[in-house]
Amino acid sequence: MRILIASIIIVAIAFVIKVDLQEGTLPLASFYQPKTDCQNEEELAYVTVQVMEGDTMYSLFAATPSPTKMTYPDRLAKFYQLNPHLQLQSLVPGEQILMPMQTIAKKNCTN
Repeated sequence: MRILIASIIIVAIAFVIKVDLQEGTLPLASFYQPKTDCQNEEELAYVTVQVMEGDTMYSLFAATPSPTKMTYPDRLAKFYQLNPHLQLQSLVPGEQILMPMQTIAKKNCTN
């Protein structure tokens, strides 16, 4: 009998923990932001770089550091946003490419 009661209590506690982790203890309505007419726009600052023989993506990022802290995957995503033609290609020596430096956030409000 003790095993049955203990297993029911363990299942109940596991269910409560699962619901708490999936849905949270705070109601979701408290996290919604009121809608405004303002839109956040991002402007990407970049520099033009010429690829030299033996350059890699990592060496180009090291040669042109960003003034703001950006992670490698974030900067790589912005690189491919600026240079979509290099998505499935290697770097060609002598080619001019755009290197992302930082993201400038702008608010565009229309009232």
